[in-house]
Amino acid sequence: MIRVQHITKTFGDHIAVNDVSFSVKEGETVVFLGTSGCGKTTLLKMINRLLEPDSGHIDIGGQPIDQQPPELLRRSIGYVFQNNGLFPHYTIEENIGIVPRLLGWEKKRIADRVTTLLEKLHLPPAQYRSAYPQQLSGGQQQRVGIARALAVSPPVLLMDEPFGALDPITRNHVKKDFMQLDELKNTTIILVTHDVQEAFQLGDRIILLNEGKIIQEGTPDQLLFEPAGDYSRDFFEDQRFALEASRIAPSDYPALIKAFDHYKQNNG
Repeated sequence: MIRVQHITKTFGDHIAVNDVSFSVKEGETVVFLGTSGCGKTTLLKMINRLLEPDSGHIDIGGQPIDQQPPELLRRSIGYVFQNNGLFPHYTIEENIGIVPRLLGWEKKRIADRVTTLLEKLHLPPAQYRSAYPQQLSGGQQQRVGIARALAVSPPVLLMDEPFGALDPITRNHVKKDFMQLDELKNTTIILVTHDVQEAFQLGDRIILLNEGKIIQEGTPDQLLFEPAGDYSRDFFEDQRFALEASRIAPSDYPALIKAFDHYKQNNG
């Protein structure tokens, strides 16, 4: 559904994204993983034209994205920011209903959709629909940001460190509720994170980036057990035991013991 071909983006003398190509299947969740400054957010922003590439091509659903106005493109793509990006002078209902209003939905349809999403994200509508963002906690604001991104059931959802600004307990709760949304069943998702555990938990496929280039892409198991080189191997080393243990079925005790021995050998 999404095809990126030979994308390059520079800022002055700095090459942020360097000749990157990949594709994402319909309904697949792909994670851009890497350290700060590796190019993952820059790459994400070029998919909905918040940034324009210096060279290369991006297609969504077989249509080049540069052949349609950016504002129309973005109405068909949900976007979740790290710091929610809510409009402080809009109520929660108004924030969630932004894209439906732009698409000409009737008021009742918008109100019903807001009610549905607030209930699914455990924000009682009677309490929160008329509230303003500053009256909500960080976790509640991020739930609203997710609801806004999903308001019109977009076929594509882009997420830039969506849980990164939350404390660990809140992050786990919000992430769990997000993963249970039935709206995501047929949604193509690209998620940016530097959190390895999160990438393995959410991603069908992971694209590991460094210095603007793809180092390796594949399933979590492929990156963990079949590293393409030293960088891939070293990137996961500090968390290897926990990652390997999480990929092993409880009945596979020999493999678990092997993973534990490997961990002891490399950590004293």
